[in-house]
Amino acid sequence: MLERDKSTESQVSAVVISHNRAMEAKAAVESLLHQTVKPLEVIFIDNASNPPLVLKTESSGVLRQIRFNEFVGASIARNTAIGIAKGAYIAFIDDDCIATSSWLEEIQKGIDTKYEILGGPIEPKFMATPPEWWKSGTFFWGVGVGNAWSKEIWGGNMIFKKEVFEKIGLFNSKIGRQNGKLLGYEETELINKGIACCRTKFMPEAKVFHRVTSARMTIGYIIRWSYYWGKTEKAVHGFKPLDTTIEIVIAMIMNLNPYRIATKCNRIKRMAWMTQLFGRLF
Repeated sequence: MLERDKSTESQVSAVVISHNRAMEAKAAVESLLHQTVKPLEVIFIDNASNPPLVLKTESSGVLRQIRFNEFVGASIARNTAIGIAKGAYIAFIDDDCIATSSWLEEIQKGIDTKYEILGGPIEPKFMATPPEWWKSGTFFWGVGVGNAWSKEIWGGNMIFKKEVFEKIGLFNSKIGRQNGKLLGYEETELINKGIACCRTKFMPEAKVFHRVTSARMTIGYIIRWSYYWGKTEKAVHGFKPLDTTIEIVIAMIMNLNPYRIATKCNRIKRMAWMTQLFGRLF
């Protein structure tokens, strides 16, 4: 019996949204075009990059390119991709991620067993040597890696059956990356809605690698990320002055306690916590 041609089996529209990351976006798209199971299409949306970003690939028949001339944010761009996708499933990876060559083949196994929302590990691809105080287990949240141990579906590696969006709605355009602001949670919010009503599956072998640059392994970036995460919490859950005040008092006591021996890593972690709390206030 002849082996079936896997390249004709895919039901997946793969999506990459990018803003001012030409090199990274090209690598992400190329990783999707060279899968053991080919995507039905790859939708690439240039979210107002300057200069405009146009990708040239050998598989141009599979690649669909769209450009927004004004920055609309990740959520609106993703919602646009959902509206035009031809596939029964829509797979999202970040523009600074690289999918392993068997990523869609592993995802297809979940599709074949009728799961509606799928995801897999996001592992770090270090582009520089981390500083001595930087620990993946402590700061992974700030660079979008480390979901393998918790088996949670994260935004850099998430796949939805297109019909699911009719049940749970689209990405919340009021949160998510916007004009340099590191707001987030729109992915988590939508995934949580899906978990409540859909069959979900974490696929350990469906891996992508996320670039971790030296710029993201700095105290300044961690503090900035933490501040905007606090602002995200405020936008999503509302302002809770009593809870926030209590947490700030606890954090100050921990930071000022002269008997508490702390490594530089833990001091930065507590500083990030304080900054997150202030993000809720201002």
